[in-house]
Amino acid sequence: MVAAVATLGLAACSSTDSSTGTETSAKPAGGQFETGDKAPVKEEGVEPVATPAPNLPKPTAEELNARLNKALAGLLTGDEKKTYIEDADKDPMLVDKFVDAAKKNNVKAAITNVPDAKDGKIRAGADVTIDGSPVKDAFVDFVADGDSWKVSHTFACNIVKSAKLDSAACQA
Repeated sequence: MVAAVATLGLAACSSTDSSTGTETSAKPAGGQFETGDKAPVKEEGVEPVATPAPNLPKPTAEELNARLNKALAGLLTGDEKKTYIEDADKDPMLVDKFVDAAKKNNVKAAITNVPDAKDGKIRAGADVTIDGSPVKDAFVDFVADGDSWKVSHTFACNIVKSAKLDSAACQA
């Protein structure tokens, strides 16, 4: 029986060319890698095209304060959560963790200066306090996304991490 199986196994790897009567061996798919005959060919691709940032009008400090403070206070509806903080769609709990962390550390923020946007981003000057202590040279980053300015995930993650919380959106 073992001899029969071995014969069938060998027969599966060879065949006879009926036109010449010679026996040939079947090569496994991708034989060039099996035999080492040829080096793999480097595939060339097209550079990914960067999506341009939305061209949103420059927001006022009052507009950014309203968005930021509504988020910090935990007053966002389920639909608003994804529109207030960048990458909130990567972790549905990011906004809730942001709110919990802000409350745990008594974070207060007030936007004081809104420079012109650059590449769809604004680094707004802010008065920020954590547990009553002012943060020197504080700022809050905002990003243009869709039709609104969102609190950057970097700022949100810094607040979340300051309370020793974790979020999938904050992983490196």
